[in-house]
Amino acid sequence: MKLFLFEFATCGGEVEDSVAVEGLSMFKTLYSGFRKHCEVYSFVRDEFGYLGLPVGRMEEIDSWLEKCDSFLIVAPEDGFLLLNLTRRAEKYAENLGSSSRAIEITSDKWRLYKKLKGKVAVPKTSKKPISEKFIVKPRVSCAGEGIGFSEEVKDGFIAQEFIPGIPLSVSLIVGDEIDVASVNEQILENFRYKGAVVPARIDHRTALEVCNEAIGAAEVISGLHGYVGVDLVYSDQPYVIEINARITTPAIAFERAYGVNVADMILDEFEFSGEFRRQKIEKGNFEDFFAKVGSVALRICDF
Repeated sequence: MKLFLFEFATCGGEVEDSVAVEGLSMFKTLYSGFRKHCEVYSFVRDEFGYLGLPVGRMEEIDSWLEKCDSFLIVAPEDGFLLLNLTRRAEKYAENLGSSSRAIEITSDKWRLYKKLKGKVAVPKTSKKPISEKFIVKPRVSCAGEGIGFSEEVKDGFIAQEFIPGIPLSVSLIVGDEIDVASVNEQILENFRYKGAVVPARIDHRTALEVCNEAIGAAEVISGLHGYVGVDLVYSDQPYVIEINARITTPAIAFERAYGVNVADMILDEFEFSGEFRRQKIEKGNFEDFFAKVGSVALRICDF
């Protein structure tokens, strides 16, 4: 198999360092994982030429895709970037990720809410202010960008009931069946993503509740495939917040936590021993790190 791998921050456009370092970490994890199973084609921006891969531009994607029979795109939902890149790539090769049809729904938090409402537990959401305490968030965004408390809901934003609780995510592998790869604890600061604990520090009963709700949400959206991340908050019960139809940051810790690279999971080429070493993903100014962009380093360490 010839696979074209594209991660936006590493291969495409410039983003702030704290976001780019997560993208670079995902790229390094996926590249090393897929190389064990197939011929991987990719390029990088000038800044990451030290990785030893060809330097290229996003405008050249089509010529790279023509060489391959499969692809995996990792990109933010902002400006429907993930959607547009996936649509473009689907013309050339088999998609190891979710279809553009699924991404079109999951990229828009309002459309996703309308799909999930009544099928799984979700916070009350509206395009206007609601009576419950609420936060506002852009309909299309990622990494907690633009989220906060407000009394007004601007055009292009939604009001979502504020649910206090434990912020979690469930990493799913979606194929003929839906399998849980990991339940992760999110580290947030003012709603912005700062890192994760993999796996989460929750009891077995809570984990089962969270997994069942995440699987239920994924079953609603046709076209989800491969790795899918479901964000939830656990309060009196698990509430589904959003679905990420792409690789998410906790996947970079799977090899240290479970002894299995996320690429192995996507290709179903692994055996899991059942044992784990809890890991913490954190960003800061560290001398030892897994990836670094500008002044922001990311490390994965035993927790």
